[in-house]
Amino acid sequence: MKVFYLKKHYLLVLLVLAALGAKAQTGSLVGKVLDEAGLPLPGASVQIKSSNKNTLTSTDGTYKIVGLNNGEVSLLISYIGYQPKQESVRINGNTVANFSLKPDNQSLNEVVVVGYGTQTRREVTGSISKITGDKLTSIPTPSFEASLQGQAPGVQVTQGSGLAGSGSVIRIRGIGSISAGGDPLYVVDGIPVTADPFIGGNRGAMNQNPLATINPNDIESVEILKDAGAAGIYGSRGANGVILITTKRGKLGRPTINLSTKYGLSTYANRPEFVNGPEWLQLRQEAWTNDGNTGLAPLPGGLSWAQAEQNNTDWWDLLTQTGRSNDQSASFTQGTEKLKTYVSANYSNNESFLRGNSYERYGFRTNIDVKPTSYFGASVNIGYDKGTNTRVNAAWGGGLGDAMSTALPIYPVYNADGTYFSGGANPVRNVDLLDWKTKNQRTLAGLTLEFKPVKNLSVKLIGNIDNMDIKDDIFTPASLRNSTIGNANSYPVKVFNNTLTATANYDLQLTEKNKLNFLIGAETQNSYRNLFTNGISGDANGPFSKDKESYNKAVANLAANNALIYYAGSNKDTFRSLFARINYAYDNKYYLQVLVRQDGSSKFGPNNKFGTFPAASASWYISEEDFLKGNKVISNLKLRTSYGLVGSANFPPGQYYPQFQFKDSYNGNPVLFPTNVANPDLKWEEGRNYDLGLDFGLFNNRISGEISYYNKKTTGALLNGGVSPSTGFPNGYVNVGEILNEGVELSLNTVNIKSDSFKWITRLNISKNRNEVLSLGALTPDAVGGGTNDTRIAIGYPIGVNFLVRFKGVDPADGLPIWLDKDGYETKTFSLDNRVPAGKILPDYVGGLTNTFSYKGFELNTLFTFAIGGNLYDGSAKRQLGIVTDWNIRSDISDRWQKPGDIARFPRLTMNTNTYSGLSSEWQYNSTMFLYDATFVRLREVTLSYNLPVSFANKLRLQNLKVFASGMNLLTFSKYPGGDPEIARDFENPQDRNLSPNVTYLTTPQQKSLTFGLSTSF
Repeated sequence: MKVFYLKKHYLLVLLVLAALGAKAQTGSLVGKVLDEAGLPLPGASVQIKSSNKNTLTSTDGTYKIVGLNNGEVSLLISYIGYQPKQESVRINGNTVANFSLKPDNQSLNEVVVVGYGTQTRREVTGSISKITGDKLTSIPTPSFEASLQGQAPGVQVTQGSGLAGSGSVIRIRGIGSISAGGDPLYVVDGIPVTADPFIGGNRGAMNQNPLATINPNDIESVEILKDAGAAGIYGSRGANGVILITTKRGKLGRPTINLSTKYGLSTYANRPEFVNGPEWLQLRQEAWTNDGNTGLAPLPGGLSWAQAEQNNTDWWDLLTQTGRSNDQSASFTQGTEKLKTYVSANYSNNESFLRGNSYERYGFRTNIDVKPTSYFGASVNIGYDKGTNTRVNAAWGGGLGDAMSTALPIYPVYNADGTYFSGGANPVRNVDLLDWKTKNQRTLAGLTLEFKPVKNLSVKLIGNIDNMDIKDDIFTPASLRNSTIGNANSYPVKVFNNTLTATANYDLQLTEKNKLNFLIGAETQNSYRNLFTNGISGDANGPFSKDKESYNKAVANLAANNALIYYAGSNKDTFRSLFARINYAYDNKYYLQVLVRQDGSSKFGPNNKFGTFPAASASWYISEEDFLKGNKVISNLKLRTSYGLVGSANFPPGQYYPQFQFKDSYNGNPVLFPTNVANPDLKWEEGRNYDLGLDFGLFNNRISGEISYYNKKTTGALLNGGVSPSTGFPNGYVNVGEILNEGVELSLNTVNIKSDSFKWITRLNISKNRNEVLSLGALTPDAVGGGTNDTRIAIGYPIGVNFLVRFKGVDPADGLPIWLDKDGYETKTFSLDNRVPAGKILPDYVGGLTNTFSYKGFELNTLFTFAIGGNLYDGSAKRQLGIVTDWNIRSDISDRWQKPGDIARFPRLTMNTNTYSGLSSEWQYNSTMFLYDATFVRLREVTLSYNLPVSFANKLRLQNLKVFASGMNLLTFSKYPGGDPEIARDFENPQDRNLSPNVTYLTTPQQKSLTFGLSTSF
């Protein structure tokens, strides 16, 4: 009985203890994290310091941590750009605790990616602009780099065209190169990636864009390094700036799946207006009569007037469509102190407004960070993307270019028997029958091993690869080539690029106020290509990818005729580098950085193999001085400056030694011939960069921004110009020329309205650049040209200034054009000898204006981009206006001379160029008549989004749910009558890309789109 009594009480005690234990584990902590205005901070971290329990706030700022013991806990609440807060909270069951964070002073603790490491915003001494990943996915651009437009001062981004997958021209602080590539260096997760738009040639008037394969949904941030203090660590490749792309990684917190889906519609943003069929015939007849002829004018295409009068074909309408796009992205992220994982998959298919043109991309990425111990960690990055560009001809290649040139409205699409009309240009026939696909496969992968053998010392060993497999397959069926069998062409290229890097980083705290950081490193990069120089072509019944038998026959036939030229290791390029950087900080007010990099490149001969590129930068937080501390107006004031030497070796390898190539045959033997002029004295193109900037924050940072002045001087510019005829070559690479880029930049951020439920923020950036050629040695302007774009290099003018005959006006008496000779005197005789530098190839100002309005869960974001001043040269207008040939005619020809006394913009119509004295051909009609004001303002983006209440999302078992609608290029304001004022036509080579930034020639306009989507996480 006593035993039973003891057992009963023992069981009772156990039940009580169990109940108490259960009660002790049932506590939870819920609440919100808000900013200083009471608005939610989504993605803020709430961490219990004594355990690994942590979470991130949802879109309305709410958080929840469960399974807590009752009692006091210490919390750390943090959010990028805000001061972290430590709080103690007593848990008693379900406990509510709300927190408010204050913005950090000018976001000084924001982490910024720099070369080979990171720094806080406070520590940065160079000029760096940061763009977060969400800014890159708000509008459906053909490639991620186009989304940088209007986001950063001093960065001019011109989207190529509305073609699917097209690239952009990016110039950071002007144009500093002539024949060497002027594009910035792109670095993805530490990998200097291939971004050459000329890998696949220039077929169909479109430069293939290697960057289009990169999934913008995977990008965490983009840092743009602009001055020597920031870009100097990349030495010989930092002359044109550096764009650092950081992909997303796993974050501390429980496993989370993020989903995003978008669907959109698109059309063209702007288009030139052309006359219709009857109007074209009337203008043709007027020109015929003006030339003194009688009767009906002859017509192109073998048409009679009776046939032509039956047609009024709108080729533009037939070649365009309402494009449809969809973008699906999913990612998984989780993180503990020892393992962080980010995995993503994506699929997108963007149909452009051009019928038959689309870019389909899919891929995946895995980023894993492992830290098993405090002294060892490893990171693995693997990204694979495949893009398929279903291409159409454009510009001079045909397609929409034909609709703006030789596809006349008097031409029919079909003959009476239903076959395609082929007497003249018929781009519908081409689009319907041509099979053209370019497939890009890209693998970006890297492994980083980090060792911390002693306190404050970190040693990293990094291996990266960037491999691309490009296949350009074109099949022309028999009916399109008017033959009995079709023809196939294949241009396979494999690009290999690998980098090995070793760095050591050491932090040394000398005293409480003195801090040093040392970085030393070594790097080697090797890249080359395997390709068939002239591709593979031959008769076939389908694309070579499907007709393997015809492919094998074509290869055998080319080999038998010594025409199969395969290069293994083409464009081989090797870099060997040593670099070091020292950062010194004193009292959180004074910062100094000194760096140096020595690069060796296989592109230069033994005498100039190595280049050394030092740079120094410093900053002073004036607002931290006693005389400004506590100032009610000035919240932050930082003065920074830098000076350094950067370089460029962005030109084809193998130019310092003679090269030879086999081609064709003579008497049954292959012929070996030279392909270049050797120059063993080639050396690095060098840029001396000076930068002075002031970062400021006023009225508790309600107003903040930066203003900068820079001066960049390029010496020994690499130039592929005219050489002595005795060499047997028209061009050769030499180091000639000095180029100046000088400018100012302003970035201004204002919090206009801030209340409990409403917030209005404005961000403005604007920059001005002056570009001038200071020296060209003994070369004349005609020694260097910009492709076929009537641009030249002339001392005292910008790179690629238009070189044109000046047009004075039209003589009201006879309707003939009046020109100015070199001395400025009027003449009616056209002569190319009277060409002079004319116009401004670069705008006076470029920038962007962003306004963000937030009200409860709603957010409206608008971005206007603009270019003020400068000129645009329309290379196609000389065939579309004035001289009536077999081209379409623009509607603005209505302002023409027709009878004596007329005051008109354009001269009398003619079919004979001899009517204009001295003009031998309409192709030589290179005059300022077609030089236009390039000013434009464009509503680049307008996005309306709504974050649904978390209570509603939770009912669906979601953490958050956001819906949005976004418009791109909805409005454009411009005086240019020829279509889209934002142009970046196809280019022949890097020199053409540098010299012709303001030239358009039958360029496909930008797209205008409307996109709907939603995103969620759970």
